[in-house]
Amino acid sequence: MSKNNILPLPRERRLEILAELQQEGAVRVTALAERFRVAEETIRRDLDKLSEEGHLARTHGGALSVRSERFDLPAAVRKSSQAAEKRRIAQQALIHIEPHDVVALDASTTVLEMVCLMPDMPLTVITYSLDVVRLLVDRPQIKVISTGGELDPTSVCLVGPIAEETIRRFSINKLFCSAKGIDLERGYSEASTAHASIKKLLMQQADQVYLLADHSKFGVRSMTYSGKLDCANVVVTDDATDTRYLDALTKAGVETEVVSVRDRSH
Repeated sequence: MSKNNILPLPRERRLEILAELQQEGAVRVTALAERFRVAEETIRRDLDKLSEEGHLARTHGGALSVRSERFDLPAAVRKSSQAAEKRRIAQQALIHIEPHDVVALDASTTVLEMVCLMPDMPLTVITYSLDVVRLLVDRPQIKVISTGGELDPTSVCLVGPIAEETIRRFSINKLFCSAKGIDLERGYSEASTAHASIKKLLMQQADQVYLLADHSKFGVRSMTYSGKLDCANVVVTDDATDTRYLDALTKAGVETEVVSVRDRSH
């Protein structure tokens, strides 16, 4: 609270919220409403605005701090297509992560965007991606479990029987992954049998599957299929995705979350 018990202006209040986020890593709507002596709906609007500006990640009861150091990203991600879409999708995906989750992460560029934004919080991450491991080195609260396995140098990840045997040992709350292609008739696909196999296993092991895919992935058939449309619980995509794909996902019982991308060039 500001000096002399004077209620801060909205802009000042948001700056104080960001300062608390930087220090604590997370904030709750109820606590902020009590601190600033305003309605919870006012705090929700503050958090929504700060989220739109990319300063935080919204959760159901508050917000998490986000990381924004672009230099943390591997070169393959910095040069990837649909970068703006992937970043917004990654921000949306963060909303679904809660403290003490056991989370599996694949080796996709969209998931790597998500990892760069992920705050340091009590969490267990299981991954076959070496880039994910590298990016989480400086977050001591996150317990990282790497699968081991055969190196795929192109995707900088570990695949094959050893990787899959490791995954079978764990009960996974949430899987965050992407796909090379999404076809309405046959489902999700990958560029190799090794990637399709490990992705299929992860989808089977996880309680909740969040598939992160920008509009360019829809209508694409890659070499090997990893699962039907209903293998995912939630698909997060951007507002350039054709509505017929969204309708097909809904019909298959899959929830869709569509993010807006403001800095489109066209």
